[in-house]
Amino acid sequence: MKKSDNIDDFLAKWASGELSEEEINDFKKSKDYILYETILEGTKLLEVPKVDEGKLFDRIQKDISKEKKVFSLIPAWAYTIAASIALIIGYTIFFNQNITHQSGFGEQLAITLPDGSEAILNAKSKLYYKKGSWENKERIVFLDGEAFFKVKKGSTFTVQSKTNSVLVLGTQFNVNTIPNFFEVICYEGKVKVNNSDSSKIITKGQAVRSVNSSFEEWELNDVSPSWLLGESSFSNTPLQYVISALEKQYSITIQSKNININQRYSGGFTHNNLQNALHTIFDAMDIKFIFTDKNTIELSEK
Repeated sequence: MKKSDNIDDFLAKWASGELSEEEINDFKKSKDYILYETILEGTKLLEVPKVDEGKLFDRIQKDISKEKKVFSLIPAWAYTIAASIALIIGYTIFFNQNITHQSGFGEQLAITLPDGSEAILNAKSKLYYKKGSWENKERIVFLDGEAFFKVKKGSTFTVQSKTNSVLVLGTQFNVNTIPNFFEVICYEGKVKVNNSDSSKIITKGQAVRSVNSSFEEWELNDVSPSWLLGESSFSNTPLQYVISALEKQYSITIQSKNININQRYSGGFTHNNLQNALHTIFDAMDIKFIFTDKNTIELSEK
């Protein structure tokens, strides 16, 4: 298209019909022609006073020029920074991603951890760990409930609860953690148990319990937790925690406001017969139980 040196002059001549036939034919072949033609036809449909079409296209051209000359307000280096931030966020999300395992009422759940260590969750228990920590060889798991661990040798392995922790290098041990109660039994090797006030080191055949931040210790001859074989056992354990274990195994609610839940219980209960379990625990302690509905039991002193 043979345009004059000034695009504004060219459009003004076209709008006022001053272009030659050759110039008009060239203009029609250009990619801009349809745009300008549409604008011009649109102005003809408007019922407005007669205007100077040349001046009108001066203004239109200025608007279009502004549109064509729009520059990005975001400099190139900003995109580099944005990409870096996105990478950091992605990296952070990956390394803080929680891998969670949870068992239901009356269930046991076997877990293989990233290093090949094993954990078995007792009923209604939850274990999780941050994926990125294990990528960095930091072996930390968080536990709410009860689990038995077989830890492969390596860097320090930590089981963390809200207020307590267990540190080992390679061993077999059981951890039971619920609010105001934390119990660790060592079946092989050596473990270090920490609470908010102090710490204890126990070895094979030893156990330690933290009740309201106070440590209690005892010994045993078991080689693994009895609950793995379908029976929960207790050694001088406050009754409220025995009741909690019973509720988790049988998906029931036990109302205990009419008894002393701080009295201690030594013994166990089976996981496959609720009536048997109830009689085993409460008959020995002179406690009466009645079902108020299918899944609710009320306790009272005999």
